[in-house]
Amino acid sequence: MNVAYHLNRLGLEAKPITAIGKDTLGKELVEFLISKNISTDFVLENAQPTGQVVVTLSKSNEASYSIQAPAAWDFIELNKETLIEIAGKEYILIFGSLACRNSINRDTLNRLATKASLKICDINLRSPFYNKDLVHHLFSITDWIKINHEELALITAWYRDDLNTEEKQARFLLNTFPDVDLVLVTRGANGAAYYDRETSCEHTGFKVKVADTVGSGDSFLAMFISKALEGVDPVECLKYSCAMGAVVASHAGATPAFDIDAEINKLLN
Repeated sequence: MNVAYHLNRLGLEAKPITAIGKDTLGKELVEFLISKNISTDFVLENAQPTGQVVVTLSKSNEASYSIQAPAAWDFIELNKETLIEIAGKEYILIFGSLACRNSINRDTLNRLATKASLKICDINLRSPFYNKDLVHHLFSITDWIKINHEELALITAWYRDDLNTEEKQARFLLNTFPDVDLVLVTRGANGAAYYDRETSCEHTGFKVKVADTVGSGDSFLAMFISKALEGVDPVECLKYSCAMGAVVASHAGATPAFDIDAEINKLLN
């Protein structure tokens, strides 16, 4: 949802595919999406409670998460008509590991992935809702991987214990999963890196006064997608994406309202 919010603010049409409960929180969530001009076309409703996550901030403003289970979004079942509607258009599919803790969702994701023109996996590991088999499968059906440096080290260590640099780890993923075209690695306050089969680049990030880091990675990804679709080269994509993530981290919450052009340009200049 956070990625969809930022993509829409950047001028792209992004629709979250999710589910809510028949409760007050579900109603509030739909109202929030509508207020932010985000489509609710694929926001389903079922008998489970609307999902809740308790976010705890450390002294350094890093977020940790306690995630309710089960939740309505564990049961995303698209009917045949909706699947046909989605498949009738060219679309990019963005997904992570958390929504796959239920076999119903994994089946829905696999169906959507077969028709997507571009598949982007923002892996977002959330303990205890992941394992090697799940991550391997998700990487095997995706084109782009977005991952943070800690997740990258953890996942590649499942396969080999001699990958002692970020570049070796990223290139291991590129070599292991032949359909993956690029790997984006976020490094928190230290910026991010880009790797494809021929090249790599990095950006050291921007120094800001952090309010909290919730949603920073989501806004980073949204900006990268936006710039990449414009045909911007990876170096510039990374620069703008790091700026976007830094600006969001300087505001409270995952979906802050701010003048994107003004605040991004302020950092870039």
